[in-house]
Amino acid sequence: MKLNDLYSILVEVDQGGIPHNIPSARYGKWEINSLGFRGKEMEKEKREGHIRIFCLGVSETFGFYESKDKEWPSQLGVMYRDRFPRVEVINASVVGLNLKRKKDYVEKYLLPLRPDIVIILQAYLIYFKELMRGGRRKHSVNKMIRKKGRHLKEEGDQKWVVYILNKIRTVGDTLPSLEGVIERCLGKQWSTRLHLWRLRRRIRKKEKKHLLHKKPMEEVPENMILEFERDLRLFVHYLKENHIVPVLSTYPALITPINKDIHKHILLATRLTYCIELSEEGVLDATQKANDAVRRIARDENLFFIDNDHLIPKTLEYFGDNFHYTDKGSEFIAKSFYDLLNQHPLIK
Repeated sequence: MKLNDLYSILVEVDQGGIPHNIPSARYGKWEINSLGFRGKEMEKEKREGHIRIFCLGVSETFGFYESKDKEWPSQLGVMYRDRFPRVEVINASVVGLNLKRKKDYVEKYLLPLRPDIVIILQAYLIYFKELMRGGRRKHSVNKMIRKKGRHLKEEGDQKWVVYILNKIRTVGDTLPSLEGVIERCLGKQWSTRLHLWRLRRRIRKKEKKHLLHKKPMEEVPENMILEFERDLRLFVHYLKENHIVPVLSTYPALITPINKDIHKHILLATRLTYCIELSEEGVLDATQKANDAVRRIARDENLFFIDNDHLIPKTLEYFGDNFHYTDKGSEFIAKSFYDLLNQHPLIK
């Protein structure tokens, strides 16, 4: 399963150009309710005396590697269910939702549901990539499905596409893993070398396409950091103006300058997936500078804030890749927000 598959099947773009989850969409362990949020059905009207916490991120919040119902917003909801039954936790994340469209998304899809608190986990590599490419996005499969969905959704064609893709996934799951076969035949060391060689080959191919013989950047340009900080700060101001409490966190990443050689394949895969314009050192630079910007905003705006990137253990026990969590990693994130929010007057 790839992130593009999730985006293609579960996300559509409305007439205003705002990405949002397709209401009542289903794919494997991922389920969207009738209001367009991941998880079980909920009432549209907020009950008197209830507190609504919306979790806003992308795939790391939507859930990727976790078992069913183990993504961190779901685990956070379970933590509140017994002790604070009037607190509702809603997973409002959308795979691929850019920071520059978050205000529009909140205004159209969240404000009618009267949110009290919005937790923000803000991704940064895709943001920087889109700035470097002038805002162009290429999701050929997504375009095909969205184009069909606009005209044929009422006739059930989109459900048919989902059905076919589910069947393909089922068949794929029955086939033995190629890397598993290679590892058994050649040993783990040779399998790892082969995996790194294949990653580097794909990176060279992608560099040739997007860099046009230029070298990848070792640092994120300062103007892009400033734009990222400005856009996130404007979004925080927008929430405050609408009487919504913003809760901010740094964006946790597995790879650090200390463990980058241990997880070389994950660092290469991060470049390949998110931002080929940055070198390996550039990816690490982006992590540091983007999270420093988040810390500045939290301090300047006097926000409820937790430094999850600093706190979470940097091991594969907590991470499935550089940015997505295991069940245990999601439990850690949920618990950190639970402890933080319990100090807020709304929850008290």
